[in-house]
Amino acid sequence: MKKKSASKIKPKKVQVQGFQGTRFLEKKFKEPSSLKSSSSAVVEDNFKIRKIKVKIVGIGGGGASIVSEVSSLLKAYSFVACDTDIRTAKKIKKGVKFFQLGSNVLNGMGTGMNTDLAGKIANDEKDKIEQIFAGQDICVLVGCLGGGVASGAGPIFAAAAKNQKCLSIGIFTLPFIFEGEKKMKVARKAITELKEYLSGIIVVSNEKIFQLTDKKISLKKALSFLNQFFALWLAELLDVVFKPSLVNIDFADLKAILKDRGHTLFFSQAQAAGVNRVDDIIKNIFQNNLLSEPPKNVKRALFNISGGKDLKLKEVELISEEISRLNPKAKIIFGISQVSQQKEKIKVVLLAVCEDDKKLKILEEKPKEEPVKLKKKSPTPPLRLPKRRSGVGGSVVPVVVEKTRRTAIEAQKAEDEAEKIEWLTETDWDVPAFMRNNKK
Repeated sequence: MKKKSASKIKPKKVQVQGFQGTRFLEKKFKEPSSLKSSSSAVVEDNFKIRKIKVKIVGIGGGGASIVSEVSSLLKAYSFVACDTDIRTAKKIKKGVKFFQLGSNVLNGMGTGMNTDLAGKIANDEKDKIEQIFAGQDICVLVGCLGGGVASGAGPIFAAAAKNQKCLSIGIFTLPFIFEGEKKMKVARKAITELKEYLSGIIVVSNEKIFQLTDKKISLKKALSFLNQFFALWLAELLDVVFKPSLVNIDFADLKAILKDRGHTLFFSQAQAAGVNRVDDIIKNIFQNNLLSEPPKNVKRALFNISGGKDLKLKEVELISEEISRLNPKAKIIFGISQVSQQKEKIKVVLLAVCEDDKKLKILEEKPKEEPVKLKKKSPTPPLRLPKRRSGVGGSVVPVVVEKTRRTAIEAQKAEDEAEKIEWLTETDWDVPAFMRNNKK
């Protein structure tokens, strides 16, 4: 059998993945099978990246319907709907797992807006709830507050996510005004409890739907419109974290932004094209039609600027400077993406961590150092000198104490005089009283 010469061996093209596009490297010589298997294993081990696991959990009937609709728009993540009402399982779409709470207690029915009952049921099943978050990196809790399950069991779910040490973001809605003041109080109380366990929370008022949609639209379509907003937020935020870019933002950056708990989050995205696209971005990036107010008391911020090949450094600088003005002392992480499809268009995604006014007030009000109050020394009473009576006529003669420094001779003379006075006084007091009075 004839051996082929090295010059006749055709170059072999090897596909290398992990880049934008595909590169081919030419290999002129074959590697031994043993070396090939070992080297490929080493390369796979070195470049193997663990997949970040994301789970979106809907709590209560409203949260389950949101998750069900969002699941069809975000297919890369896992979804769970949790409720006590068994009828919710029939409404959710395929691909969403259903977790029933309190099946032994409520027999498949709702809580009747009883938050205490929902909290007790969730607390009894907290071990099962923690299994939902086991092994997850990011968990998003979604619910409509004011009812029983989301308001009562929501904090138990948030605590379970914290125990599993996963990054937890809450997106919750407030009830409509026409639902009554009692529901609003229940929702506000739940928000306070949820903040203790969540990495960050976004609170949306259902009243904002009326400002964004036609008043003649059906309630179902209006709620669906709101759900699409939630899906857009999650898609934009997670794309920023997971998609490669010129200046990357990764999961570690998101953890750094959401490192502690108890904060309100502000999320927005703005895009513009044309000559004044930077001005339009700056005008709209701090507004979110579903949130009540722009970001304030910003502690940390994460943003990403994406554009086409025409994205200029000066545009990046102007947008970045405007965002940094939210708080020059805030910790800011940014990324830059170049997307070929975004011709003549710039898009900015912003996530800001805001300090609550009450919490900020407590931090700013440092206890004033009270001056040390010295006890006022009571004025020393004047030195009362013993009064002595002279032997002549019984007149009173005070003893004079000299404070000036004296010589030894003068001190001795004074001592002798004092002894004489004392002797005269003593002899004077030896005389009976009637005789002293006769002398006077």
